[in-house]
Amino acid sequence: MKDWFYEKFVRKNPRVQKAYETYVQAHLEEHQKSRLKHWLVLLILSWKYRRSQINRLHTLTLAKLKDRTAKIRMEWIPGAWCYNIYVSQDGITYRFLEKTRHHVYTAEGLQQDQMYFFKFKVSMDGSRYSDFSEVLTVSTVDNEQLFFMKRLTQKAENFSPSSSGKSQEKQKDSKASKGGWDFRGSFPTEGQAQIVWTPVPGAIHYNLYRSEEGGAYRFLAQTRESSYLDREMKSGTSYVYLVKYTENGKKYREFPHTLQLRAPGEKFTKKNSGRLFEKGPESQASNRVSVMNFAKGLMAYDVISFDVFDTLLFRPFSSPSDLFMLAGERLDIMDFTQIRLKAEEESRQKNRLLRGNREVTLLEIYQLVAQETGIDPQKGADLEFSLECELCWANPYMLEVFHILAAQGKTLVALSDMYLPKELLTRLLSLKGYEDFDQVMVSCDYNCSKRDGGLYELLKEQYPGSIVHIGDNRISDIEKAKEKGLDTRFYQNVNEAGNIFRARDMSRLAGSAYRGIVNAKLHSGYQQYTPYYEVGFVYTGIYVMGFCQWIYRYVQEHKIEKVLFLAREGDLYQKVFHAMYPDIPTEYVLWSRIGVVKTIVEKNRHPYLLQIVHHKANALYKSKIGTLLDRTGIGDLKKYLPDYRIKAEEFLTPENEKILRQLLIEHWEEVCGCYRRDQELLRQYLTRKTGGAKSVAVVDVGWSGNNVLQVKYLLEQVYALDCQAHCLLAAARNVNDTYMAAMTQKEEIKTYIFSNMQNKGLHDAHQEENHRLNSFFFEILTQSCTPTFLGFDKEGRFLYDIPEVENYEKNREIHQGTLDFVKEYQSCFRNFPYMLDISGHDAYMPFQYFSRNLLWLKKYFGGYIFGRDLFATQEKAVMESVEEVMEKAGIWEGRS
Repeated sequence: MKDWFYEKFVRKNPRVQKAYETYVQAHLEEHQKSRLKHWLVLLILSWKYRRSQINRLHTLTLAKLKDRTAKIRMEWIPGAWCYNIYVSQDGITYRFLEKTRHHVYTAEGLQQDQMYFFKFKVSMDGSRYSDFSEVLTVSTVDNEQLFFMKRLTQKAENFSPSSSGKSQEKQKDSKASKGGWDFRGSFPTEGQAQIVWTPVPGAIHYNLYRSEEGGAYRFLAQTRESSYLDREMKSGTSYVYLVKYTENGKKYREFPHTLQLRAPGEKFTKKNSGRLFEKGPESQASNRVSVMNFAKGLMAYDVISFDVFDTLLFRPFSSPSDLFMLAGERLDIMDFTQIRLKAEEESRQKNRLLRGNREVTLLEIYQLVAQETGIDPQKGADLEFSLECELCWANPYMLEVFHILAAQGKTLVALSDMYLPKELLTRLLSLKGYEDFDQVMVSCDYNCSKRDGGLYELLKEQYPGSIVHIGDNRISDIEKAKEKGLDTRFYQNVNEAGNIFRARDMSRLAGSAYRGIVNAKLHSGYQQYTPYYEVGFVYTGIYVMGFCQWIYRYVQEHKIEKVLFLAREGDLYQKVFHAMYPDIPTEYVLWSRIGVVKTIVEKNRHPYLLQIVHHKANALYKSKIGTLLDRTGIGDLKKYLPDYRIKAEEFLTPENEKILRQLLIEHWEEVCGCYRRDQELLRQYLTRKTGGAKSVAVVDVGWSGNNVLQVKYLLEQVYALDCQAHCLLAAARNVNDTYMAAMTQKEEIKTYIFSNMQNKGLHDAHQEENHRLNSFFFEILTQSCTPTFLGFDKEGRFLYDIPEVENYEKNREIHQGTLDFVKEYQSCFRNFPYMLDISGHDAYMPFQYFSRNLLWLKKYFGGYIFGRDLFATQEKAVMESVEEVMEKAGIWEGRS
């Protein structure tokens, strides 16, 4: 009896034999004293390996083909009860052929010029059978090329694509169906297409290809499912999809027809272009219910299970695998991301063959990584887990839902298809505030997953009451849960929801971090924001943060003692810089072009004549000459007006511009004399701001560099202070300014984003697009809540332009959004200082994307008002709106 038992359950299955003998050697004393326990271990091992044989994909080979007889060798399965063999002549419909106890089968009577497809199922007990094996193709065709040409011709006749006279541009759902083959697409959200096709019996997986605007097909994805969500569609662009399937992993067959779709919306021709959400703030785009209403909808259930990553926890990347780049940096291993991804896939393939499933642990993955790199597997696994703990944060929406349900005594379960075992995942969840889970179930612990339905079966066995599952994956969290009888709640992935509104053409790591943080903020559903707060968070934040980091590095490298932030944009720059680097002394300095030209009249009269005379004469709203002279501090020169046959009540126009210009030039000494008091007041003001520093960085947004260069000139030459000034600009543009070109060439001015010498492609695009209004739009993002500084009045007080109080509340919201982005980005990457080094190109991309949505800009900023041509010289404060500026520039010409 003992020998028979050992022969049947051990020797016939090498896996069982190896595992059992290993156990016995480790428990020899127990083996002699407690044989019954060892028989039980043997039965468990036998059952385990029978189950693993059932669940894995088996192989099938052709041993011999002769005289229309094929000898087929099925994979030998130790302990197998029987094999069921199936055959097909079209690769789609299979019929049962024979049941056999042997793993070798001889198929006789094959017809000439035919293709046969064989596959089998195996049973370990005579009742339960495995899934189908790989497919074996057996051919008795003499000329296979001719054979396939005939078959293709038949397919073309049987499955010719249906034609329709209706334009597909206007269809929200496209369908291709012929002869039982269904291939269709729909648009669940803007920029995404849900592609669905008829499952092919016996297909192992599908390869999906896509052609854009009639171009060549490019591989898109490989999937086991008969559907795919294409998240990378461009508005107004036409696509053609092609599906190929395989039954053996070697030969692929095409679906009989393709699917044509056109993404809704306006077509954008530039690379970094796309549509913004136009119905309101982007934080409303996901259309989530409130936290309380979501929680109320779950109260009827006994058990609530949650997906973990992208539902309960967020990572600061739009692509989760980008975390591996940080791991590679810490391990100092080149190409680590590719090595890590390859190791995970190879480990899954290995376990599919050994255990019949694709579940792996983090340590198993790093054992393969170690083979490629030589690192200690445990060290690598510990590092990756520590990064997850360091970088992940709780989804505030789900965290509040979780606490509401926990307070009601609900049974809460975390359910995850993941390589982190239960112990680690529980620790991670607790660290992020999810401390009261009744159970944490992970696929790598149970050798089954949500995707194959096994975890849901285990969940139902353990908790027999009513269950609802919440997750972000339409297949594994929704469809598979429903198949197992669970109710579901779909929580759209925040990156899936937000990426269609994000800037493109950014570097991989910084771009992924930017998108991940912004998408989580706006699309979690936790809070809705105003469009102006979102402008600060989405478009201003990364640019100002990158600029401040760039300034900080320059300050450190050149041992600069203080930073002076000029003009209205400097207010926000200083706030962010102080928040990031509170130990560096800074000052906000009131400054403007008008204030500057008054102080350098003795050095160079051209800027003064340009700003005060030429620009005013050609302004949209005209100023009276007498008022202009009074408000610019040279009212004493009105006594000369009669000599030049002009009157104080006349408006300054291009016709009398030259006369006023001549008057000023001929009395230039008096003009200079009017400003000597201003110059002294300015000297005192700048001396206070420098505070005795030996070196200062003078910072401005741009564009010609006059502001920073004039501060440098005053400090170093006019006042002769013992202070070296470094000129730093966000960006520099020069239309006809050869002086600016010389200053950048000489490196008297340093720029962050672009100049005529740096990132010239951005420089030229910035100049050419939007009728040269991009600098105007750029400054809107950083406006302060103070009027423009014009100089000093007769009492020595600051003189300001007309305040634009209508804009101030919106400006405050933009500032707050900017500060919040910087705070959250810094919080995520506080231990990765290099992540703050945002290139000028990456900093500009969100603004470029924003500026190419002129209708959106007009809708939310059209009412912004500016005294752009006034400089406080009008008796009546006639303001100019952004919309008026856009119309004046002819920005809508040629647009539909």
